Amino acid sequence: MHKILVPIEGSDQSLKALRIACDLAAKYDGAIALLYVLAEGKGGSELLALKGAKMFGAELKAALQQAEQKGIHQVPDALRRKIGTWVLEQAASKVRRLDIDVEILDIEEGDPAECILMARNLIDASTIVMGSR
Repeated sequence: MHKILVPIEGSDQSLKALRIACDLAAKYDGAIALLYVLAEGKGGSELLALKGAKMFGAELKAALQQAEQKGIHQVPDALRRKIGTWVLEQAASKVRRLDIDVEILDIEEGDPAECILMARNLIDASTIVMGSR
């Protein structure tokens, strides 16, 4: 069974990449590994603009709106981690509904390209499927 690494952050593009990865996994007996890299330098409005944000719980939405109203230009790490956990769990739930094996990797922080390549090597993924924006 080959592993497909899917870096995901809740954007339309990453959700489309997840659907493609699931199609590949189903067709070729693969498994999905999900990775979230903390969105450094992102403000509340940017995170609320993600496609999946409309489904954030009331607590997450309120915290992001509060950060935006206070003029905080970068959402605090703890809140970004909560968002990452939420995005990963939602994505994993979609994969499980398709009866595809899924692994959630630890949330990473740093340069996204470097984190993706390190995760690829760590899990020995044969394929990386990701969105571009």
